[in-house]
Amino acid sequence: MMRKKKAERVMRLPRKSRKAGHNYQFSKQNLDRLFDMLPNPIFVTDRHGNVLLSNSTTALTMDMSVDQLLKSNVRDLVSNGYYTKSYALEAAEKKCVIKGELTTKLNFKQLSTSTPILDEDGNVILVLTTGRSIDPGNMCSSPEKRELLNRRKREVEYLRSYVLDRDTVVAESKSMRQLLLQAHTVAQTDSTVVLHGETGTGKEILAKYLHRHSKRAGEAFIAVNCATLPEHLVESELFGYEKGAFTGASADGKIGLFEAAHRGTLFLDEIAEMPLSLQSKLLRVLETYEVRRLGSHVNRKLDFRLIAATHKDLHKMTVDGTFRTDLFYRLNVIPLQLPPLRDRPEDIVALSFKFFEDFKKKYGPEVQLMPDTLSSLQKYNWPGNVRELRNVVERLVISSLQNYPSEQLLDDNKVYELGSQYDPFRLAGLNGTLKQVTRAVEERYIYQVLNECGGRMGEAAERLGIYRTVLYRKLKSFEKERNEKN
Repeated sequence: MMRKKKAERVMRLPRKSRKAGHNYQFSKQNLDRLFDMLPNPIFVTDRHGNVLLSNSTTALTMDMSVDQLLKSNVRDLVSNGYYTKSYALEAAEKKCVIKGELTTKLNFKQLSTSTPILDEDGNVILVLTTGRSIDPGNMCSSPEKRELLNRRKREVEYLRSYVLDRDTVVAESKSMRQLLLQAHTVAQTDSTVVLHGETGTGKEILAKYLHRHSKRAGEAFIAVNCATLPEHLVESELFGYEKGAFTGASADGKIGLFEAAHRGTLFLDEIAEMPLSLQSKLLRVLETYEVRRLGSHVNRKLDFRLIAATHKDLHKMTVDGTFRTDLFYRLNVIPLQLPPLRDRPEDIVALSFKFFEDFKKKYGPEVQLMPDTLSSLQKYNWPGNVRELRNVVERLVISSLQNYPSEQLLDDNKVYELGSQYDPFRLAGLNGTLKQVTRAVEERYIYQVLNECGGRMGEAAERLGIYRTVLYRKLKSFEKERNEKN
C-alpha cells in the first residue's frame, strides 16, 4: 500500500507527448506565459538539475534575471549562495516528492516542493519545483490578517511587468528589490501600510505601486499631504461638509477626501503633521469606516484602503506626546522602510540614466552621460535623495542646451561633463599598453551599453553577455581606478 501511495505522488508524461516534439515546443511557449502569471516561485529542471523553465518571481527572490536563471544548474545556485538548499536533485534521485525549507539570497524563507515527472518506463525526465512563503504573516499583526494575506495572494492575477514596473519604480539594488517583493505581497491585502523613509526617497511612488497592484487598482488613488493643508481647513477637506455648514461654505456642499477614496486607496503623506485634534477623528474613521460631513447628522459607510507615510519617528512622537499612541498602533500594521539613496549606489546609476533619458526627450539635446560624471553622481551623499538626483540631472541636461561650460553641480568639488552622443571612440588617441587600451575601450563600451539600456543593469548585462554581478564588479573596479589616479 505504501508503494502504491508513493507512486501516485509523482507525475507521469504520456509516451505520446514524448514522441511529439512539435507539440512540446508549443506547450513550452504556453507554459512560459502561464508560469509568469503565477504569484509563487515555480521552475522546471531536468534530472541533472539544469533549469529549463522558470517564472520571474523565482528569479527575483534570488536577486537575478530569468535569463541568468535559465543558464544555471541548481548545484551552482546553492554553491553561489542564491539559495540555501535545493530539493530537485533529491526528488530526481528518489523518484518521489521532496519538501523542505530554504532561504533565498534576498532572505525570503520558503517551503519548497520538488515533484519528479516520469515517463512510462519510470525514468525521471523533469522535476517541477514550487515555492511558498512561510513567513508573510510576520508582516501582519493577527492570525485573521495572515489568513487574509494568504487568501488575497491566490486571488490576484500576476504578471511579470507588475513586479518591477520600470516606468515608475527603479530597483537595481538588493535592498529595493527586497522591498518591492514585500510591497507586492502586501499590495494584495487591505491592511494599512505605513511607509517610512527620508524626504525624497519616493514614498508616494511606492504608495502608487501598492495601489496599482491591489484589488482596488481600478478605483481612485487619493493623495493628501497633511503638511500642506491649512489647519482650519483640514477637517472640512478630509470629511467634507453639507451646504451652509459654515460661513463661506459652498452652497452645494463638498465631498470629503475620505469619500472620494471610497473603494480605492487613500494616501496620507506626512501623517505626522496631522493636528492632534484630528488624530482622534482619524482613529474613529479607521475603526468604524464611517464619516460624517460637517453640518450633517448622517454617517456614511466607506470602504477604502489606507496608506500613510512619514519621514519622522512616529514611535518617538508617541513618547513625546505629539502623536496619539492608539492611532500609532492602529496605523502600524505593516511598516515598510525605504532606504536612502546613498545606501543603494546601483539605483543611483539606474535612476541617473532614467532621468537623463526622460529629460533628453523633453528638452531634445543629443548628449550622453560621461563615465566621470556618473562616478561623481555615485560618490555624492544625496541628502535630498531621489528628488535631489532628479533635479541635478535636469539641471545638467538644461545646461547643455546652449553649450554652457561644465559647472559644479554638487558640493563634492566634482565637475560634471556631458559628451556628444555621436563622438566616436578615438582608439588612435589612447596611449599605454595593449592591456591599458583594452581596459579603456571596455569601460567606454560598457557605459555606452548602459546608456542605451537606460541604466537597467540586467538588460545591459544580457547585451554584454555577462552576469549582472560581473557588471557590478567592473563598474566598481572602474571607479576604484579613477580614485587611485586622482
